[in-house]
Amino acid sequence: MDRVGAPQGVRRVMHVEWDEANGTFKGLPDVWSGAAGGQSRLEASSRALNTLGQHVQPAPPSRANKKKPKKQKKKAKKSKKKKKGGYDSSDDEDFAVSMPYQVQHVEHVGVDARSSTGFTGLPDRWRNLLKVSGISREDVQAHPDEVLDVLKFHLEGPAAPPKLPTRQTLQRDMLRAVEIASFDPEKVIHRERKIGEGAGGTVYIATDKRTKEKVAVKVSPMSDLENIKNEIAMHSLSRHPNIVGILETISWQEELYIILELMDGGALTDCLGRGVNWDESDIAYVARESIQGLAFLHKYHRLHRDIKSDNILVDYHGRVKLADFGFSVGLTEEENKRKSVVGTPYWMAPELIRGLEYDSKVDVWSMGITVIECCEGEPPLIDEQPLRALLLITIQAPPVLERPERWSVELNHFLKRSLMTRPEQRPDTTALLMHPWFRLASDAQHFSKHVQRVLDARR
Repeated sequence: MDRVGAPQGVRRVMHVEWDEANGTFKGLPDVWSGAAGGQSRLEASSRALNTLGQHVQPAPPSRANKKKPKKQKKKAKKSKKKKKGGYDSSDDEDFAVSMPYQVQHVEHVGVDARSSTGFTGLPDRWRNLLKVSGISREDVQAHPDEVLDVLKFHLEGPAAPPKLPTRQTLQRDMLRAVEIASFDPEKVIHRERKIGEGAGGTVYIATDKRTKEKVAVKVSPMSDLENIKNEIAMHSLSRHPNIVGILETISWQEELYIILELMDGGALTDCLGRGVNWDESDIAYVARESIQGLAFLHKYHRLHRDIKSDNILVDYHGRVKLADFGFSVGLTEEENKRKSVVGTPYWMAPELIRGLEYDSKVDVWSMGITVIECCEGEPPLIDEQPLRALLLITIQAPPVLERPERWSVELNHFLKRSLMTRPEQRPDTTALLMHPWFRLASDAQHFSKHVQRVLDARR
């Protein structure tokens, strides 16, 4: 007698059986069981098979079928006379189920406070990673979407950034972004009071008559239009929750009106200074929100080039947004690095000061200096004359906190990485957002209380 070995290459794809007690099928996928639910066994069989037919690819005709096309037509006609949705066992010889097609497997993940991970439906690979990640259930409950994004980023890597545009493409996009209307702005806005003034113009709080909302209006002379066009274009192309929104641009009687989203707390600078105590968690929050805006700019190959507390705005809701795109620039295929020296001395990166080619890492350096400014009330070297400060930035070791022991290990490490002298050793903003320091960050509600406390004390 020949020996019969164990089956090979067998896969159990699905097992379906009839539950006499409940009068339903067990083991059917949801989409099929929905078609069979609440029916008799025969009716359920019929409906389930009809549903199955929608999810499988029709079997290719056999040779026998090819030889008898007329008979096949008769059978098709005969089947039309049967009860709709019925199943005729006489058709069994022609019934064939092929491999599923056009099927996508979608993970359905939800938040579940009772789960050990804080999620339900998490794939095994993600669940195992989360358990050893150091991310707590409290982190998950507070920021579920961000946690999933981080897991996906770690397992799959970042999505490919957009390609560098050509110079022609960038110029075309900038021209399209600059839309300047021409009418009397007083028809749509009511100016209330001046809140700032500088070389770029005067800023007012105003009310938009159409929406009744408060806005900021920057008024500049039309003679500056050619210089301002770049600012308007780069700003208009950069719409993100952590970037101040530009709403409209109007020219009227030799003046240019740029209507902007109002940040009623003003510049971050107004919340800083010697003697103003910050919780480190609020500093981490401000840094994270600012870097999220920078990461968006850098993703599309744009540099801000003037990151400092004056150009980070806050409001009483705890929101943090980047502003002032006067020095912003876009990189292109033809010019993927820059050499022009722009910015504010105390926040400038060494490679920019020396006139070397640079990229988005100059913004990372400036962000590091801004974090020191938040910790100590002022940026490093602020007591030096600007020219000497520029020299010291290029010849000295990178700055550190005056009393590093007062601050967390994570913050000190964040600064060390952000302020590496060689730009290639600094992380980019996408990588920087994954720094452990941001696990200590507060939230908008906590930061809003700090803003209100500091600003109210100064009034």
